[in-house]
Amino acid sequence: MIELEHRKMFRSNGLLDDFVLYGSPSDYVALASSVRTAIESGKPQIVRTSSHITIRIEVEEGLQALFTSLQNRDNFYASMDDWERRDILIVAGGTEVLEALDGFLQDLSTRGEGYSYLSEYSEQFAYDTDSPRWRLHVRSP
Repeated sequence: MIELEHRKMFRSNGLLDDFVLYGSPSDYVALASSVRTAIESGKPQIVRTSSHITIRIEVEEGLQALFTSLQNRDNFYASMDDWERRDILIVAGGTEVLEALDGFLQDLSTRGEGYSYLSEYSEQFAYDTDSPRWRLHVRSP
């Protein structure tokens, strides 16, 4: 199971979400499989993590860049407490974008120990600039 760490980074432009994922090669293969299932089925896929935050992978054909965002179920925040209780990490993109992500995750699983950033997923497609930073660590099994 992917271990997900959510950090809040204070920058000159405000408070930003930042994520660190830790997993074995097989964890990243399983994550890639969920991306592939979302593409093939056209239905969002939920990936459980070690934390209270789940990852929701969804195809949005209008998106030409990979977009991620930490949200709650309604994407509505009436209070700071609502904001602090966000628990769904959205991963969205068009079919081609998610296919590139699938390939990246598959490749990541073969590299051995180390880390990469999600923003490196493709040379052809962008990573949305409003999306949080993800650092993906591969651990030996």
